[in-house]
Amino acid sequence: MLLALSLTAATAAELFTSPKVVAQFGRQNPARYFGIVENNSSLIVYARTGHFPHADPNPRTLVWEKCDHNLERDGTRCISRPRTRLAPWPSSLAHNAAIYVSDGRLYVVGGLWGPGAKKRGLERRGPFATVDELLASEEGAVLVQGDHEGCVDRRPRQRGACEFDGKVSVVDGRLYARANLVRRNASNGMFGGRHVQVLSFEPSISNFELISVRDYRSVGAPPVSGDNVYFAVVLRNPVAKGYILLAPVVREEPTRKAFIGMAFSCDGVHFSSLISVLESTPASYGRGTDQPVDGVVVRGPNAYFYVHRDVPGVRAEEIYKSRLVRYTVPLAELKAVAERSLDCAPVSKPPLDFDACWLACLKRARARGDTRRGGFLDTCLEPCYPPPGDECRSLRGTYGIVLGKSWGLAADSAAVQARWAALSCDELVGDGVANKWRA
Repeated sequence: MLLALSLTAATAAELFTSPKVVAQFGRQNPARYFGIVENNSSLIVYARTGHFPHADPNPRTLVWEKCDHNLERDGTRCISRPRTRLAPWPSSLAHNAAIYVSDGRLYVVGGLWGPGAKKRGLERRGPFATVDELLASEEGAVLVQGDHEGCVDRRPRQRGACEFDGKVSVVDGRLYARANLVRRNASNGMFGGRHVQVLSFEPSISNFELISVRDYRSVGAPPVSGDNVYFAVVLRNPVAKGYILLAPVVREEPTRKAFIGMAFSCDGVHFSSLISVLESTPASYGRGTDQPVDGVVVRGPNAYFYVHRDVPGVRAEEIYKSRLVRYTVPLAELKAVAERSLDCAPVSKPPLDFDACWLACLKRARARGDTRRGGFLDTCLEPCYPPPGDECRSLRGTYGIVLGKSWGLAADSAAVQARWAALSCDELVGDGVANKWRA
């Protein structure tokens, strides 16, 4: 039985208001991984396309320019077939590309790591003065490869190296990429354990580090296979200190749910508890039906956030409803929520740091040439998990179990009670005698 720590995401349904459909996509349109970039007082919109419904294989990048915050241009829809531009970039770059602006210049970062000459890792192209120059760009410099220090991908086929298979996000010289935390598939037989890792590449390149999210995944905590942060959009907060994270989140246990989560950070690494700003529908492969667009637009007293609703290929029932929806958030309310959530105190690493243990073991495996397909994974992973007593204490604290009196939040969770019994938690965190509990 898999242990799943609880997450009671605070809800802030009132934060995202006045939904407005700003782009509607027809049948057989696989576009996804949208981003919005402010450039020269107008917006550049980009997305990944490819074969329907998943925009894979052979993805490509679509670009629309000179859009306003309603995603209109000259009074008509900006995202339309006549205004679509196709970037002639290789599929590796298009798979996860992020376009961004730094010091008034355009850049793009993206790329996969794997066998063959085409999957070189994460490359950066730029700077460029115009969209024309950006689209005409040729091969850029590689920022990092899959074996970069600190990078986490525990899928057997990767042999300890990162593929960077999810959308990336860039802000203030930081790059956010997918981490895959779980050795095996989730309890539902499909995928799980997606998370986010970050490095700084300006002024110099740092090691990767897994982000932490309060009450979801703390620093150095073991992974939970049914938990998925599918990718992260990280933005500079326009009204408060630090950064905003938006992510499509799915949890399989104790209750299956999906939502667009928002969190706040002072340093871009350690984030506050997730706020559920939009409910989503859990679907296949640990995904939700909706994804945040990478970007925020400020006009007057409001911030505008955009969400791709009913992403094609995620849930069959919604396959022809793909659309972009703009939500209004008053700046005063965003500031208030951010300031209530932010905690800039230093975050220390725990004495038992699962991630540090894994990375040290991976380094030893590489040094002896032992990265055969999956063979070293169990050797590295199993010794890093905490002793059963630590798991029992985590269960007790997470669910509010009062020994001998109440199961707390786990009252209706047979999985938690079964896990408690399997670990003999009565003895490990009680008074040493089964069924004789103490608080």
